[in-house]
Amino acid sequence: MNITEAVSCMCDLAKGEAEQFDVIASNTHSEGLSVFQGQVQNTEISDSVGVGIRVIKDGHPGYAHTERLTKESLQQTLKDALSHTAWTEMVDIELPAPAKVPAGQPNYNPALESLDLAKMKDFCIELEKATFAKSKEIVNIPYLGADTDHNTFVVANSKGAFYEVRSNAASAGVGAVASRDGITKLGNFVKSGRDWDKFSIDEIATRAATYATELFGAKKIEGGNIPVVLSERISARFLSMYEAPFFAETMQKGLSRLAGKEGEMVASPAFSLWNDPQGEAFQHVTYVDSEGVPADRVKVVDGGRFTSALYNLETASKAGCKSTGNGARGFGSKMTTSFHNVLVPAGERGTMDLLKLFPKCLFVVRLEGNSGCNAVSGELSIGAHGFWCENGVIQHPVDGVTLSGNFFDIIKNIVAVGNEYYNPFSSYQVPALAISELAVSN
Repeated sequence: MNITEAVSCMCDLAKGEAEQFDVIASNTHSEGLSVFQGQVQNTEISDSVGVGIRVIKDGHPGYAHTERLTKESLQQTLKDALSHTAWTEMVDIELPAPAKVPAGQPNYNPALESLDLAKMKDFCIELEKATFAKSKEIVNIPYLGADTDHNTFVVANSKGAFYEVRSNAASAGVGAVASRDGITKLGNFVKSGRDWDKFSIDEIATRAATYATELFGAKKIEGGNIPVVLSERISARFLSMYEAPFFAETMQKGLSRLAGKEGEMVASPAFSLWNDPQGEAFQHVTYVDSEGVPADRVKVVDGGRFTSALYNLETASKAGCKSTGNGARGFGSKMTTSFHNVLVPAGERGTMDLLKLFPKCLFVVRLEGNSGCNAVSGELSIGAHGFWCENGVIQHPVDGVTLSGNFFDIIKNIVAVGNEYYNPFSSYQVPALAISELAVSN
């Protein structure tokens, strides 16, 4: 049986066995290849399929899942979930009734079904040639490939809710090594989207070559507490490392410094952070979360004020409020929390104009590693590369410095937000961030 049939079967089996239940299922098909020196290096085709159920019996939840879509396996999975209710903490939740959602599949492009390995191979071979042609300093292209992903995701529950969401996407990218005077640098760029006809070999090659060569001639700078502008190329990654403090689940476990601060100013008035599941800035739309709760815009931080944590049904019940529709769960996992599209609303200045805010500043375009970053404490210690700027003019590249500070202090020190976004297909739309002071060391 397919996953839609499996979900219907599981729902029929679960009726009468528990007061409430919800079922999650997904089927993902991926194809990709890599190219090296004009030849296909390897190909990969993978499939992942499974069905998971959460039952609530006598107020206690139980989870189980299976990757075998047979009636016998579904029966055993239900039995396992029911047995687990004997060991779990009681929850007081009411699963949602069916919600009215717009028709259609906005995250799915049927035309992408025709993209196969042969087309990706031809594209990648030409991409390799084009990238080498961009600069005589490019000496090697160790990373080059393309892939497609197709997913069907189903959510159903005991109240009769049943949602089937289809999505697909493609990506192509290159990592180029450039050499100058015995020094080598690596530059990467990946393009993602749902319209393969809009994938430009020249764009990808140009970006990769530019990023591979832009930091040659780097000079050291004097360390200390100095102004820093985080480029839109890396600002989304910076924020993604510190999402968890905004989840009610994290607060209730005592793992967030934001616990008890809803309604308070926690950031600069220049900074806002929204959960924006159907925002116009995004190419991925979410109508309901993994619990079937409608997903709506939540202004988590608005003008520096922490206005709302993100809740699923369980954490909302504990807090005595409504879910914000941010439940997240795969077929093989328990319920957690996540953003549905992260938006930092744009400011009034372009990225280069942000550099003019300070007589001197470090303009960061790359980050390396995150082992020194801790979402619980907010501590930040991360390698960075970029450019030294004076009076808004780039002076020279800067290589291998370390940024240190605390996330909760950094967002208070944001003096302005840019108005340019880097990757239109990303679920993170975060412009450049101008920070008045950050510790920088060599």
